[in-house]
Amino acid sequence: MTKKHWLVAITKDISPAMNMAFDSIMWNIAKANLDTGILRFYTWKPSGVSLGTNQKPENLVDTDFCKKNNIPVVARITGGSAIFHDKEITYSFSSANDEKFFPGPLSSYEKICGALKSGLKKLGVDVQWRGTSVGREPSLTNRDCFSLSTRHDLVIDGKKIIGSAQRKDRTSFLQHGSLLIDVRQNLWKSIFLQKPDFTKIISLSEILTEVPDFERIVSVLVNGFEEFFDQKFERFEFSTKDIENAKKIERDFILL
Repeated sequence: MTKKHWLVAITKDISPAMNMAFDSIMWNIAKANLDTGILRFYTWKPSGVSLGTNQKPENLVDTDFCKKNNIPVVARITGGSAIFHDKEITYSFSSANDEKFFPGPLSSYEKICGALKSGLKKLGVDVQWRGTSVGREPSLTNRDCFSLSTRHDLVIDGKKIIGSAQRKDRTSFLQHGSLLIDVRQNLWKSIFLQKPDFTKIISLSEILTEVPDFERIVSVLVNGFEEFFDQKFERFEFSTKDIENAKKIERDFILL
């Protein structure tokens, strides 16, 4: 069996549309290099909303409020429902559907969430895999992602702290998700047409007396992936060509 290469990219303060473009480029790299798994951690600047496949802004967010407050709304290539990306760290992961690491349809969710769980434990944060779904498929609802319950959530006492979504094809997959650092409730309530159910949501700021900085959190999460998969992740930078290709498709993701 060909040895698998594991890479990690870290990109801070990227615009919402470019973040979605980079995830698409990442998946293309994984498709072209089936012996490679790519992990990325990133933040959003400005903060923005992403919607799942085929969702429409007018069904989920106050479009006037978003326009007036310069909050972009972008499309994901994955399913799931609306997320306001604000005080959070986002992860994305792309790899081939290989038999050794990701043999079944749910194994990628289970293993990636297992790696995230392993990393968070190093911060003293004990999360659990929810394991069951309640209600309709998130992309078919008009609720925000964190107010919904799906089997792939990572939770603390039943409250979601990481929500994830995925898209798969015959050879490979892309999965990404959001780790909540803090929740600005008034802003969430202004953005979403349906008031979020904050009783179902939790963030690191509610658990830790002092939340580590971005670099520390990413460091322990990368370590969690390395321990869980028993592999070393090498630092990866997008090439000039990758960045050019991302800019070419950036506008495709802009909804508002």
